[in-house]
Amino acid sequence: MQQISKLTAQQETLLLEYKKKWQLAALSTQALDKQKATQIIEAIHKKLSQDVDFDIYFFDSPVAIADLSFIHSLYPTENWCNPKKLNNLIRRIKKQFLKKYIGQYFFQQIVMPLVEIIGKQVDMKLWHYLEKELHFWSPFSGLIDVNLKDKEKLSVIWKSAKPNQQIELEQLWRFLARGLVTADSKCSVCCLLDYCISVLHCTPEEHLWQLLKTFVADCGWTFFFQDFCLVCDRPCTIILDEEYKPHSENEAAIEFSDGFKIFAEHGNSIPFPQKADVES
Repeated sequence: MQQISKLTAQQETLLLEYKKKWQLAALSTQALDKQKATQIIEAIHKKLSQDVDFDIYFFDSPVAIADLSFIHSLYPTENWCNPKKLNNLIRRIKKQFLKKYIGQYFFQQIVMPLVEIIGKQVDMKLWHYLEKELHFWSPFSGLIDVNLKDKEKLSVIWKSAKPNQQIELEQLWRFLARGLVTADSKCSVCCLLDYCISVLHCTPEEHLWQLLKTFVADCGWTFFFQDFCLVCDRPCTIILDEEYKPHSENEAAIEFSDGFKIFAEHGNSIPFPQKADVES
């Protein structure tokens, strides 16, 4: 099969249009439809894991994961505030997270095969040009993570734990992150693939392409593990500058429905303003 080696003038003009399309997709503030999200997560989980039975838990924002609130959903009958039992419980949850995370397979079994299939249909020089022209960083890159730091210290579980147990609890995020797939960060590769498929008429592996673009459309931050998935809703408010970067001088640039707020100027996180603290 002959590779595509150059763009027509019309195809060149569509580059910016597709980039803007997927930049806006990454910035969606539409609340998740839990039924749609459940359907695509079940389809992806089936692709990534042999386990059929697993549970899906929905949360209003990633802060519910970082502040350990999710633990009460996973283990509702356990007394996490009993220091005598906490050591065994921490070991149990770490073992579960370490051995059963499947988020890494999302890239290996869905994204990478699509990139390889489409990449073979495009000349290497043109492919590198398209990567450069269509690539963009998620507007949330680094912003949410840095604002989740130390949130576990707000938890009743952490406050009731002994110092050595608190250290163990503070490390849970590192284990959780192994299963994390962020829909917004996949918009850039979707942009590249969508352009090649829709404009250059490249042929994808259709099932994988449907999985990827539907996940981006219907999900937010998702933590994939073999026997459960944690799904976070999108922000309800995002304020941007002219370069599509979160920015606001007088209020939160990003806000979730549970009140989790992120203050930013031109895409860079800034401290929680004292004025906003008083007003809230």
